[in-house]
Amino acid sequence: MVKVESLSFGSIIVGGKKYRRDLVLLPDGTVKQRKGGFWIFGSHNLKMKEIEELSRTGAEEIVIGTGTNPRARLSNEARSYATQAQLQLHTLPSYQAVTKFNHLIDLGKRVAAIIHITC
Repeated sequence: MVKVESLSFGSIIVGGKKYRRDLVLLPDGTVKQRKGGFWIFGSHNLKMKEIEELSRTGAEEIVIGTGTNPRARLSNEARSYATQAQLQLHTLPSYQAVTKFNHLIDLGKRVAAIIHITC
């Protein structure tokens, strides 16, 4: 499983590679750039479809990084889906989310995450 090595406004390093887009991190170690938004500024609205996709990965827990100045939000539909699906969801500012993600990996958990890297 990959861990987040560092995060700063507009960039994130995972597995030795620097990304300038929001990332989706999957329990199998897959790292994908999040769709939506433009250039480094991903969408500030996290949709139900994104949470559904993470739930299908077999993750025990899901971490959502809401940005360095936490402006991203889960849509009402995404929040309702997570509640109904009884997902263990951690919604935190991105700096805290990265720490939580890495900690859960250290505990041997199967973790998925979406990390918003800007505001």
